Amino acid sequence: MPYTEQQFNLPELAGLSAKQLEVHLKLYAGYVKNVNDIQEKLAEYRTDSAANAVAIAELTRRFGFEFNGMRLHELYFEALGGNGEVVENSLKGALATQYGSFEAWLTAFKALGVMRGIGWVLLTYDEKGKVFNNVWVSDHELGCLVDTKIIVALDMWEHAFMVDYVPAQKADYVAMVLTNLQWDVVGKRFNP
Repeated sequence: MPYTEQQFNLPELAGLSAKQLEVHLKLYAGYVKNVNDIQEKLAEYRTDSAANAVAIAELTRRFGFEFNGMRLHELYFEALGGNGEVVENSLKGALATQYGSFEAWLTAFKALGVMRGIGWVLLTYDEKGKVFNNVWVSDHELGCLVDTKIIVALDMWEHAFMVDYVPAQKADYVAMVLTNLQWDVVGKRFNP
């Protein structure tokens, strides 16, 4: 069954223009399309797996990139639209416990966002180890921690900010995304 592009009814966001969001949402739509196209091609090629072994292998490798790109964008966009007000909830308390304070976690998370390179900054929670991890993910599928729950997804690919910010302004972009974060939404992703 094909995947469906999610629709995000985003309000006007502080520091992120309508044009920036339009460009970014079109890119997300491309991930959904590519996931569906790959699945369709794989089904076709599997009718003669021996003759199409190389194509199947390459498409299977590409699927992880496209699928994770689709899902990471969904997590990113569904959390936007807030006023950045951090609500008191179990997420804030658990981050404060692990990092010494919520502000200490936030400082560490922001620091990852301004590193050189493109990718994603993720706050994940390892339910088995009962620990949070701030993670840099380079190519959607490279660096994801297996069996951890993604709580916050921050897109640091240049397509996410280049309409409004140049690379030297990454810190401003990170601050604006966090200003627009719905902390109640990301809080619900954490269930200790």
